[in-house]
Formats: sequence, C-alpha cells, structure tokens
Amino acid sequence: MKNYLFIGVVACLMLSVRSFAQDDFGSSMSVELTKKILPDFHISLEEDFRMRDNLQTVDRFSTTVELSYRFNSLLKVGGAYNLINYNHPKKSWEVRHRYYFYATAAYRIERFTLSLRERFQSTYRVGISETEKRANPKHYLRSRLQITYDIRKSKFEPFASIELYHTLNDPTGNGLDRVRYTGGSAYKLNKQNELSLYYRYVSYADDEENSRHMIGLGYSFKF
Repeated sequence: MKNYLFIGVVACLMLSVRSFAQDDFGSSMSVELTKKILPDFHISLEEDFRMRDNLQTVDRFSTTVELSYRFNSLLKVGGAYNLINYNHPKKSWEVRHRYYFYATAAYRIERFTLSLRERFQSTYRVGISETEKRANPKHYLRSRLQITYDIRKSKFEPFASIELYHTLNDPTGNGLDRVRYTGGSAYKLNKQNELSLYYRYVSYADDEENSRHMIGLGYSFKF
C-alpha cells in the first residue's frame, strides 16, 4: 500500500509542478541496473528518457554504461560512456558521444552524509565542425556538492545538491556555464529496488531567461 501511495504522490507532484512552472518545464525518467562484478567493483547500465517544452517535445534518450570502484566508505571513483540521441530545437536529431571520469568523496556526520563529486566530461557531436567560437568535443568540469539525510526507521532518504558546470575548452573563454540545483528523495522498496523523485532547476550563466525546471523519476535495481 505504501508503494502505491508513493507512486500516486509522484504523479500528483508532476502535474502540479507543470501547472506553475513559468519557464521551460521538462521531465526525466530513468531505469538503472547495477551489478557487482568483483569486490568493490560495480558495472551499471542506465536508460534515460527526457521531455521538454512543457512535456510536449521529446528532448533526448540516452544509454550509459558505467564502471565504478569504491576504495572505502569515503572515496569512490568511476568512468562511463554515454550515447545520446538529442532532439535539437533548431535542427534535427543529433547523435552525441560522451565519456566522463569522476571521483566522489563522502563524509558522514551522524545521520547526514556530505559528498563532493568532481567530474571531467567530454562530449562529441557527430556532424558538427569546430569553429573559432565553437569547440567539438566540449570539455566540462562538473563539481557537485550534495547532502543526504538518513531518516530513522524510514524508507525515505531526502537529498539536495548544487552542481557547477565549468567549461574547459571554450574558444571564447572558459568560466561558469550553468548551475544545477536538485532536491528530492530516494525511497527504498527493499534491498535491491529503489525509486527516486526529484525537482531540478537549471540556470545558465549567459542566458538567465533560458532557465529550466524538471521533475525526475528514477528506478534502480541492484543484483
């Protein structure tokens, strides 16, 4: 019964956010499978589907394969390949190849966990030429600070984060490109299955009017 109640809350929240969002409102739905292949080594496969333009236009769908290794409770590293099919607003469908590497440091204080993730990301756009004002591939350093709270005797685990995108090879000059704010909660169905629901706001440094709102729903399975 609690699971059906959670799903009902998710549906109501998505409809309510759509009604009050003044900027572009979108959604993200993802499914992730994670397998332990060796002690402390995990491999995961994620499928992600996104909408934009107030849920009227398909934004992208992507597939990610990631390999990660946890040294201990404090440090985790990983890398991934991400195949993206992006529906460009002014062109047609565009294929993008992305890879990234990251390191995450986490520290627990009572029931709070504070983590910092640094991620190098490179994205190549098929059929797009480099120019004096446009790089291809694009390189970013993404820095995310996140806090989670473990509620006693509860399946809910709320979280909030802020993520900064810094360009690394912009021909016109590097700097802060965007800021991404996220808040939501994970919900553990059992030891293997988990749902997550979040709200996200993205602000672009060079175009404050082009801000974006998003509701995300994810499912993960570990085996």
